[in-house]
Amino acid sequence: MPVNFRRLAIGFSNVESFPRRTGPILGELRDQINVGSRVLLCLWMILMVLVPHVVRLGDRPTLLLALSLAVLLQVGLVLSLIFPALKTRATIGFGVLVVALAWLAEFVGHNTGFPFGRYTYSHAFRPQVGDVPVQIPLAWLMMIPPAWATGTAICSKGDYGKSRPTWKTRAVFALTAGLAFTAWDLFLDPQMVAWGIWHWESPGSYYGVPAINFAGWILVATAITFGLSFYIDSRALPQGALLVVYTTVWLLNSLGMGLYFGQPGVAAAGFIGMGVFVALAWLKVAALPR
Repeated sequence: MPVNFRRLAIGFSNVESFPRRTGPILGELRDQINVGSRVLLCLWMILMVLVPHVVRLGDRPTLLLALSLAVLLQVGLVLSLIFPALKTRATIGFGVLVVALAWLAEFVGHNTGFPFGRYTYSHAFRPQVGDVPVQIPLAWLMMIPPAWATGTAICSKGDYGKSRPTWKTRAVFALTAGLAFTAWDLFLDPQMVAWGIWHWESPGSYYGVPAINFAGWILVATAITFGLSFYIDSRALPQGALLVVYTTVWLLNSLGMGLYFGQPGVAAAGFIGMGVFVALAWLKVAALPR
């Protein structure tokens, strides 16, 4: 097979230019991640690193407290990242809408079996509203914006910022964000089942999790993102900073599940599942003209 030297030259040129492209990206990240957000990011990462050691000690109350604090810290981090762009009223409205819609989906889900399948929450997490732990809708809030930014990065074209998206474009962005959000559940559900946070009436083939659960996650996350796209323009989101959060979640869960929590299969599945979105998003960000 003849060697295409022109393609090889272009490939080497792209590799050589990569360091030059990282400079502007890092500059954008410095602008998007202010001092307060950096503090929250550090505290959140430190707490996540400590969680495996709490698990090793077998202190369940401390573990549940650490998980709740990790959720609150990540929520605070995400809101601090989007606040400069959305300002006070839009940020509060965004947070309230996500939490309310997520709680409604979880309330309907565990009472009817739609759309996630039949499951029940244990009393591990407190407080609960309608038998739904408050940490659960907050967990949706902490990951919807990073997944939304990931989907936006993957689907964006070079001219995206020049005109408002059509409803079809919003639907494509929302579906990609819904898939990116659901990829996180490849880690989350098996871990929460193993720790007794919730239980499935009919355990499925994916480490006790039924396939319908993932279909439900895609449906709900896509619907929430699509609806919110008419309230918040995704172009206003700090894409790079939220991608950092999505990437950090991917890395921490891959290492935690693989090295500390004794679920290497889950670690591999999540590493590949979320990793596809991480790679596609960063490649697209790196390719944008600056």
